[in-house]
Amino acid sequence: MIRQILGGTLALATAAAIGLAPAQAQPQDVTVGFVLPLSGGSATIGNQTKLGAQVAAEQINAAGGIASLGGAKLKLIFADSQSKPDIGASETERLIQRENVSLLVGAYNSAVTFPASEVAERYKTPWIVTGAVKDEITERGFKYVFRPNNKATYDAREQLDAMDLLKKETGKGPSSIGLFYEGTDWGRSHAANIKKFAKERGYTISLDESFPPNQVDFTAQLLKIRASKPEALIVVAYTPDHLLFTRQYFENKINIPYGIHSVGGGSEDPSFYKAVPQKAVDYLFVQEDWQIDRLKTDKDPRVLDANTRFKAQAGYDINSYGAQGISNVYLIKDVLERAASTDREKIRDALAATDITSGMPLIVGYQRIKFDEQGQNTFGHGVISENIGGERRTIWPSANRAPDTKPVWPVPDWSAR
Repeated sequence: MIRQILGGTLALATAAAIGLAPAQAQPQDVTVGFVLPLSGGSATIGNQTKLGAQVAAEQINAAGGIASLGGAKLKLIFADSQSKPDIGASETERLIQRENVSLLVGAYNSAVTFPASEVAERYKTPWIVTGAVKDEITERGFKYVFRPNNKATYDAREQLDAMDLLKKETGKGPSSIGLFYEGTDWGRSHAANIKKFAKERGYTISLDESFPPNQVDFTAQLLKIRASKPEALIVVAYTPDHLLFTRQYFENKINIPYGIHSVGGGSEDPSFYKAVPQKAVDYLFVQEDWQIDRLKTDKDPRVLDANTRFKAQAGYDINSYGAQGISNVYLIKDVLERAASTDREKIRDALAATDITSGMPLIVGYQRIKFDEQGQNTFGHGVISENIGGERRTIWPSANRAPDTKPVWPVPDWSAR
């Protein structure tokens, strides 16, 4: 032992004598767990979120990592929920207990996020919600769950706000609305909020139809839609069901005067647009979780670099879910810089104190990220796009609408297209 100590002392003295500083220990990586649907019906969306997160981590690590932790690098660990609540919960526990992650992000599907985030809360591990909008996720009095994105209430309000704006601008608009939604937490939550807001604003609900996920035929439901004659139809569906519905709706040529209004999900997935004819999505309104036409005017070199990296692997530009992955990881960087620690409690406190008004965490289009006492970012919002001339163009809010964007309202009958 004495020899070891003397040897170490001699080595330090020798290093000092020749002008070399003693070797510094490398900072440990910060491990961040992601629970996402990487297989199954929501796999394309889960993998888009994953890619966005990886792109952001590459940028951050290449720029020096987390300065307050001595340049520590971010290490992302991904777990596959398969869109199943029980698997999402068990994978959350594995990431916390075995991988010893400092914090978690997940899980897109509301039905997975709800129980999985409860596991994180039980283990006092910070959880950043990505994509999931079920209102109750941030209405349980939890201390460790934070959601930067919209909740279902906000999504529903935005869809009706857009209709009201177009009605104000043109003097024309629907009086009746149909609801067609998938029957899990997300769809039911959104439908309940639409019905609440519709009643307040004087709209009648002419159709209230839910369906189990992963349908093989929508013929019966399309007959109900045709018979109920909604003047506008709100659709809530993940990618596989949105694809099938859109194809069959297009084949049946049902006229809905003020169009189909999708609350994202499948209609924000680039694979959806590759799999259906353009005419099937002409004049489709989508509640987007990021401004889809932003890249045309954005000059931020980090955004452009992120898009180059994302497109090189995905084959298309950043979309809503890629942008959310990027935003999540840059939010984590901001939090870690302020926490200056990988301790879960200190990270939780830094999350609670977050107030971001600029930078890459806002890539999705928010003006601010600041959490209320329940962990909800009250400044989270999306935009409404309309597919015009083969492009999704932002039409709401009007402040985000490009000068050359002219909404088509009402939409043409099929016979006139």
